[in-house]
Amino acid sequence: MPPNAYNALTHRQKNLCEYGGLFGVLLSLTCLIQHIAVVIPGKVTNPMIPGFLFAIISFALLGFQKSYAVILLIISGAYSAFTEYQWMNHYSFSLVVLLLFMYHVIIIVIVYTEQIPERLKQKRMAEKAEEDEWRGKI
Repeated sequence: MPPNAYNALTHRQKNLCEYGGLFGVLLSLTCLIQHIAVVIPGKVTNPMIPGFLFAIISFALLGFQKSYAVILLIISGAYSAFTEYQWMNHYSFSLVVLLLFMYHVIIIVIVYTEQIPERLKQKRMAEKAEEDEWRGKI
């Protein structure tokens, strides 16, 4: 059953976005809570907090199936890689931060192999076309 333009995502792709985004939010929130509770504040550790907040926002937008969520996930994944590098560079280790980085890589690969970015763009274009169609009528 092929999806129409307005409902561009299949059931599997919707579930992937929703549950993948939810798990990413929970994992990022775990990293943030661990960071706030355990890490000693400093010039190296303080810049990690916005990265975790950005990851939470990125995964939440993926869960809401926004078309720009994939770009934010890539940026968040790069920031997560930098955070993991900082941990390793300063002779520390956080399994949760490593899991967050690996989850970023896995979810980005899955999203692109399932062709979700193209489908999200189609969905956004259909919503915009419908919005333009109703603009002068209401």
